[in-house]
Amino acid sequence: MELIDTGKCLIAAQNNKGVNSRQLAKIAKTSPQQVLRWRKSKNLKIHTIQLICLSLDITIADFITFGYK
Repeated sequence: MELIDTGKCLIAAQNNKGVNSRQLAKIAKTSPQQVLRWRKSKNLKIHTIQLICLSLDITIADFITFGYK
């Protein structure tokens, strides 16, 4: 079984939604540096994934699927 790389999922979700890191940071009320750390992380906490999904208006299932298309 392959482990989910959440950074890869985030990058793919951003690309799919057409949202760059600065835009996501503004929507999620965080810093662009934090978004870059998320993008490099292989294992984000679930509440971080939930924040990202709310910010991108996607489901957690979509978030995971984007990384493996």
